[in-house]
Amino acid sequence: MNTKGRLVTLIIHADDFGITVEQSKAILELSDACGGHGALSSMSMFANSPAFNECAELVRPFVDAGKIKLGLHLNIVEGHPVSNPDDVPLLVNERGTFSHSFMGYLAASTLRTGDRDGIREQLAREFSEQIKRYLEAFPDQRRNLRVDTHQHTHMVPLVHDALLAACRRTDCLVTTARLPVEPVGPHLKSPRRIAAISPVNLVKDALLALLAPHCREDLEEGSHVADFSGIVLSGRMQKTTPDLIADMEARAAEQGRDLEVLFHPISVPIEQCLDPENLPFAQACASPNRDAEAELIASLSTRA
Repeated sequence: MNTKGRLVTLIIHADDFGITVEQSKAILELSDACGGHGALSSMSMFANSPAFNECAELVRPFVDAGKIKLGLHLNIVEGHPVSNPDDVPLLVNERGTFSHSFMGYLAASTLRTGDRDGIREQLAREFSEQIKRYLEAFPDQRRNLRVDTHQHTHMVPLVHDALLAACRRTDCLVTTARLPVEPVGPHLKSPRRIAAISPVNLVKDALLALLAPHCREDLEEGSHVADFSGIVLSGRMQKTTPDLIADMEARAAEQGRDLEVLFHPISVPIEQCLDPENLPFAQACASPNRDAEAELIASLSTRA
């Protein structure tokens, strides 16, 4: 589809690549371009996963050959930090794993509770370590870094500011960033679509929209930002239909943007998740809905 003189591309994206080697192989199998079967064209991977090095080697040939886009999935809410836990004590619990959720960071950012400046500095330190680990594996991306965050935490002003500081410290250039605000209109075009919506996800989308102005100028200046889908049906993206994607593409075309549709495919046994004791995240990671999302990606036709 061509509008405003440019091609509008559909990006079928998977977050959370790299939790385990088995999960990562299964995600790659969702890409026709990587020898599998499905429409997957883009992924972002955890740098704080114990399996990072093995998964980086697994995907490297496909990235180097230009068969799939890969980015860094920065993570400050689940699992162990890349930093020494003693260097980021405001971010971790007694087990040395991340202790704050999106809402915890939002409270620190907006209510100015606790050591706000200390949290920002330790976030910048941890982001820097995750970026450095990622760039050690993919050095060609230093001036072409694709970035998003687990649970979209970079939309929180405190976290966003820390991310910008980390990019300066690591001398990297972010060329693709996610602005995770989803238009609701296409979801309201039929009773079937409306029935699939989770009210909680509508609240999440509205909150991200409220936070967007703080981030929008920084993300859009010098970076590629696509229209986005993946909040309203989050946790059950298998309910996404081809006609919904077509309506989302039409809206993206009006804006002169590409469209990124975000999935979290392939479940992981709960004991192999980044932090099995962090039950909300671990249960989401092990959800069979992730396998249903994978089946949908496999059923989608790739676009020329």
